[in-house]
Amino acid sequence: MKRYVVIMLIWIAIGIAGCTASDKSLSTLAQVSATHGNAAIKPSSSPVIEIAETEIDLGTIPTDQKEAVGEIRFSNVGSKPLRVQKVTGHCSCFASWSGDNILMPGRRGTIRVVFDKSKLPAGTVRHLVNIETNDPNNKVAKVYFKTNIERDPTEEQIRILHGELSAIRSELSALRNDFAKVLAAVDGNAVEAPNRVERPPDRTSCDVAIGSSPVLGPPYASVTIVEFADFECPYCVREYPKIKQILNEYGDKVKVVFKHFPLNFHKKAKPAHAAAELAKLQGGDRLFWKMHDMIMASPEKLDVNDLRDYAKSLNLDLAKFDEVVANAGKTDDLLSMDLTEANKCNVHATPTVFINGIKLKDRSINGYRTRINDILAEQK
Repeated sequence: MKRYVVIMLIWIAIGIAGCTASDKSLSTLAQVSATHGNAAIKPSSSPVIEIAETEIDLGTIPTDQKEAVGEIRFSNVGSKPLRVQKVTGHCSCFASWSGDNILMPGRRGTIRVVFDKSKLPAGTVRHLVNIETNDPNNKVAKVYFKTNIERDPTEEQIRILHGELSAIRSELSALRNDFAKVLAAVDGNAVEAPNRVERPPDRTSCDVAIGSSPVLGPPYASVTIVEFADFECPYCVREYPKIKQILNEYGDKVKVVFKHFPLNFHKKAKPAHAAAELAKLQGGDRLFWKMHDMIMASPEKLDVNDLRDYAKSLNLDLAKFDEVVANAGKTDDLLSMDLTEANKCNVHATPTVFINGIKLKDRSINGYRTRINDILAEQK
């Protein structure tokens, strides 16, 4: 009898212990399921990454600091080893990363990321960092860093001038090549006419493809003004009032086509152009020109936060805005067609204006009128 009682007590103890372990397992499963939405993940099925913060504010980076450094805290709430395969940034400012690349189940780790301050524009900037892992349900975890870059005014001016000088050097190099071809053509013609080199094509004209570019004015207008512009270019800001005046003067005879051409040394230009293009994709030409006019009205406000406020006021998809503006590759994709067209038409500076395919060299208001009047006279 005593032996029977002892055996029964042992089975009861095993049963209690088994229920406790089962309850604990169910609790762990509930935590993992809560972390990854409605899809239940068995604790033994895979590694699971959990990011402590997906929005990290690094605050103000002072003028004497060369780098912006951030730390991503994460953990493995699955039951298999978590491997961090790669960490990448979507701008040239992303310098390096280091930290834990393998986490055992239940462990916490950190990833340290470094941004090169010299490649960041002054003001508030938002950067996207991607963490690629072997978590089958979250292969690329996204973390956004926000920084406010302080830069000595003299240093910032030198940086801008350096970019402008680089652009000027590129233009001079292209002009030298063109001039050399002209000289070769002249020399060939003088020495041996039958084998002369053909003169380079007239680069003052181009059959600019309108495509899906935004249009202001009636689509059937007989005069088409195409402007390649840069939102950060002060000359483009001054050009727009002249274009609006021409539209008012000529009514339904003129339409304006906008082409994106952000210059490389204008670091705030591409996000601004992406914001305008996103407005067009969501609301057509009407929303594009609304975003365009907001940007033109306050050219000193081109920080991403300013652009996001404009997008919010137009009821744009802010999730899409954040995704594209933080991703240099997606921004370039949005603008690629216009940049290809600019290259075809040998556009090197902004603003560059074509009227019915002929480059407008005299961009005074009378220069516009003269060209348009000539075109209208020819069409009579």
